[in-house]
Amino acid sequence: MIINKILNVDDYYFDVFMSISEALTGFSANELQSTGLATDYYTYILKSLEGATFVEFLTISKDILDKATTEDELKNAIKLTIIANSGMNDMAGKLMTLWYLGTWEGAYINDRSYKEGLVWNVMHAHPPGAKQPGYKSWNIQPVNSNS
Repeated sequence: MIINKILNVDDYYFDVFMSISEALTGFSANELQSTGLATDYYTYILKSLEGATFVEFLTISKDILDKATTEDELKNAIKLTIIANSGMNDMAGKLMTLWYLGTWEGAYINDRSYKEGLVWNVMHAHPPGAKQPGYKSWNIQPVNSNS
């Protein structure tokens, strides 16, 4: 279940990073890549954390991804191995926050991370002040609107 050679990044753990990000966020690797921030996020985490901490998280993630043969096995393994462990749970939470909000410990990673946060896709919205929906978009009925 590990995605291979994403973005041609020659780093053993980058593929694991993308695969576990996919599992944790519920967005496909292609959707995560389309943010244009995958390598930015990966390198930011590497620079921000003690290397051993992130590598431990990725090593445990790789083990989970290698062993899981179904989606349910993957979810259960994440629950038992990552979520149940406070240190790994903290890392998983930071990783999900990074993808959804574009922040790491409360700070935006770069000028694009706010605009490309997955939260906007989930809400079927646009980031205010950053990506406007377009001329006359107010005239289109919102997604899942009952009126």
